Amino acid sequence: MGQAQLDGNGHITDVRLPGPTRALAPLVDLVARLNTSVHTKLLSGFLFGALLLLGMGILSLVVIGRMSDHVRQLERLEQRADWSNQMIYAVTSQSHFRAMALLTRDESNNEKIAAAKQAFADLLDKSQAAAGPDQATFFAQVRDANNRYTLAGETILAQYKAGDTDSAMRSHLALEHPISHELEAAMRELIATTSRETTAARNAFDADRQLLSAIVAIFSVVSLAAALALGFVLSWAFILPVRRIDWTLARIAAGDFGQRVDVSNRDEFGTLSRNLNSMSARLAGLYEELRHLNEGLQQKVQEHVHEIERSRMLRRYLPQQVAEAVIASGDESLLQTHRREITVVFGDLRGFTAFSETAEPEVVMSVLREYHGAVGELISRYSGTLEHFAGDGWMVYFNDPLPVPDHPIQAVRMAVAMRERVAKLSRGWRKLGYELDFGAGIAMGFATLGTIGFEGRHDYGAIGSVGNLASRLSAEAKGGQILVSQRVQALVEDLAVTEPVGALELKGFSRPVTAYNVLSLNVAVAP
Repeated sequence: MGQAQLDGNGHITDVRLPGPTRALAPLVDLVARLNTSVHTKLLSGFLFGALLLLGMGILSLVVIGRMSDHVRQLERLEQRADWSNQMIYAVTSQSHFRAMALLTRDESNNEKIAAAKQAFADLLDKSQAAAGPDQATFFAQVRDANNRYTLAGETILAQYKAGDTDSAMRSHLALEHPISHELEAAMRELIATTSRETTAARNAFDADRQLLSAIVAIFSVVSLAAALALGFVLSWAFILPVRRIDWTLARIAAGDFGQRVDVSNRDEFGTLSRNLNSMSARLAGLYEELRHLNEGLQQKVQEHVHEIERSRMLRRYLPQQVAEAVIASGDESLLQTHRREITVVFGDLRGFTAFSETAEPEVVMSVLREYHGAVGELISRYSGTLEHFAGDGWMVYFNDPLPVPDHPIQAVRMAVAMRERVAKLSRGWRKLGYELDFGAGIAMGFATLGTIGFEGRHDYGAIGSVGNLASRLSAEAKGGQILVSQRVQALVEDLAVTEPVGALELKGFSRPVTAYNVLSLNVAVAP
């Protein structure tokens, strides 16, 4: 690895090549001083390597082309040898079927003889078409023998049809059988000729393969040597200025803004070194300015982090509407204790206590997830503020911290929508043996609201008899009932269809409380 040489002021003056390669320093310096771009230098090196690869590729393609010709020739020779074997079989099968026809007088054997003769003729035509002109005499002799074989067969067939089986057998042995041996011998000769040509073609293929291996080996060695030499010169022509610049940047990064670098390259690295020197000259002035800006930014970041943490805490410990209202206004006075008229809704599942005592905990949690998923979205839709969830029970109030016009109406609408959703769930639960249904209580009145809790854990709650009344009405509600106080009923009588349930004796209340059950919403005013 090159080493840095520093002057008396600590400035970098030189970076040397590794010891064994310093003899190449003049060549590296020559490439560095070429007045052309890095792209052109690299492209020239790549082009030289590409030309070597192209030369190897062209020669390889020529040899591969010759090898492909040999492969195709071998395929043709193998095909001709296969045809010759099939012709031997065709001749042999004719003799066999002839003997069977004469011995058994089975006419189907004569049809098989005709098929074999036709197959032999077709294969002979293919073999001659694939052979060279130097084998024309050979195929003429084969065709002459085949014609004689055909004439002998016709003579034997005529004797056979005349009923002279003995004469037909003698003719078969004297005429047809010797010619079949002659044809078989000719086919074996053709196979032998094809085998010699196959051997010659394989030898030529092996010679070309060795030639291809030699070409690849020679070009690989030459290309590797050239690539190493060219790569070393080019890489160090770029590495040296990069290292000088790198060491200079390290000094600048350490705070030495008076550091300068000097490289001999007349390419982008030379431009980079000049720009680096200009940058170093400006950094000293910018550093002070940046330090002042950073101090101001650090203060702003701390403030922003504090605000994010405050928002996170508000969203974690307060109902969503409360947290959003405080964050949007930036005024935490909303959390201070105050008094306001609100509508409170309590609700839970009828039969849940008995169900949770007998069902497995996993089943209970599954039912609660379905239930919470059904009713939770409706709270935000109707602008309610969720005070708490406790198992199947929950408390929602309206008109705080944000005003809600007609908050009793919104409360009733939400409760009816919840009852409809839970009714769909109940049908499925009953199929599983879970007798669960929805019930709710709604009351309206003044309450004291604000944050409740201790450092690190706060809730936003409502305190007053209105919450107690809604809770007691919910406790009295049967499955599917939404019980509302008399005051709520008077405010929603145009919206909802209700029925009186009489005066209820409620715990915590000295006098009976008149309550009504919400049966449905009027179609004309339902949302």
